[in-house]
Amino acid sequence: MFYIFLFLALLGTGVGLFPIPEDIIVLSAGVGVEEGVGNIAVVFVIIFLGILISDSIIFLAGKKIGIRIFDFKFFSFLLPKEKVEKVNGFFDGHSKKLVFLGRFTSGFRPIVFFVAGMSKFRFISFLFTDILASFIYIPLMLFLGFRFSYDISKLVTDMRQIYHLIEILLIIFIVSWLIFRVSKKIFGNGNNNKNV
Repeated sequence: MFYIFLFLALLGTGVGLFPIPEDIIVLSAGVGVEEGVGNIAVVFVIIFLGILISDSIIFLAGKKIGIRIFDFKFFSFLLPKEKVEKVNGFFDGHSKKLVFLGRFTSGFRPIVFFVAGMSKFRFISFLFTDILASFIYIPLMLFLGFRFSYDISKLVTDMRQIYHLIEILLIIFIVSWLIFRVSKKIFGNGNNNKNV
């Protein structure tokens, strides 16, 4: 029953049917594993499938419906037009990076994946990038849930606190990764200049 609930909850949160971030579901699964509710390998596979299916649904909706989605008030609430246009402006030449980082940012995730579908980004490339990001994201979130299960259990009465905790951890991760990439480019260019 735990596995069925986990899969359905991930699908629902992933496509925006439930008003909570999908990160909380993955974190909670880590807590469940720590408390012996589920097997870590099975939980990983279910989370992986749930994430991949819900992300693909958003991508394919972007490809099939595109800009026409704003004709429906319900969907325009889930995907604000100004945010979609802003992300779309960054998409040219940075599609893979945005999809990869989109997996780690709960607020912009559906927008990024929807815009990816609207663009000329191929589904196979989207799937590959999303799988790559998920292999980092899922173990990280499960570990956080497992490691801090006692603290998370105390915070579970206040969803906002958990949400902010996750956001802070993800921002730290993304900023660290970006600093690493930028410094690598700067120092890499410096080495190239010296050789010339």
